[in-house]
Amino acid sequence: MKKLFLSLSALALLLGVALADEVVDVGSDEASVTERITLTIPQRVALHLTEDEWILDLNSPPRGASGEGCFLVPKGYTGSLEDAVNDALAGELEPMDTYPAIKDLDGDGSISDEEKGTLICLNQKVLQKFCNNGEGCELDLKVTRTLGGPTYGKLGVLDEAPDIGHSRFVAITPGVNDDGDPLELLKVLGRRLPGWLDDLITEAFWFDGSEVAGTYEFNFLFQLAAL
Repeated sequence: MKKLFLSLSALALLLGVALADEVVDVGSDEASVTERITLTIPQRVALHLTEDEWILDLNSPPRGASGEGCFLVPKGYTGSLEDAVNDALAGELEPMDTYPAIKDLDGDGSISDEEKGTLICLNQKVLQKFCNNGEGCELDLKVTRTLGGPTYGKLGVLDEAPDIGHSRFVAITPGVNDDGDPLELLKVLGRRLPGWLDDLITEAFWFDGSEVAGTYEFNFLFQLAAL
């Protein structure tokens, strides 16, 4: 009997300790208890690029189609590099698969000014970004020329994020900012990015007659940072 009493006492003590760690509410008509939840969300930034290489060989330029490939910038064109990129994307420039850019496009046996000129070549990819910093984030591009001199024509990059109504074009000046200088593509201030934000990146080389034969190589570094 004494052992049974001690066992019951020990059980009661254990139950008392267990109940002491919990909130207990007993009532005749209503009872309620409160649970406390602690949630920790770490700050994260992330990037994913759908393409990590572009090989452009003007021995056989890829014919332009659907925003990629090469297009004829006709003789006498007075627009800027950004204008030429937008005109190519809008389908206002003729697709071209020869370098130098000249071709009897209408098949009449002669070459008009509209059938010769310079060549602009485009490449597109999607850059997917994630940043949950409430103060905002910034996307920069660093272009570093690793092979060849500053005589490759003109180079520019168009960044478009239609989900937030954003568009920005940056020109890379040969020998000036193709040595790793940060170029701002996008900055979002005072708010986070909307989940995974997809940017359409259009890279463009315009061989405007200032280019020199040779092999050129570049590293494009996209960098996303919380502000």
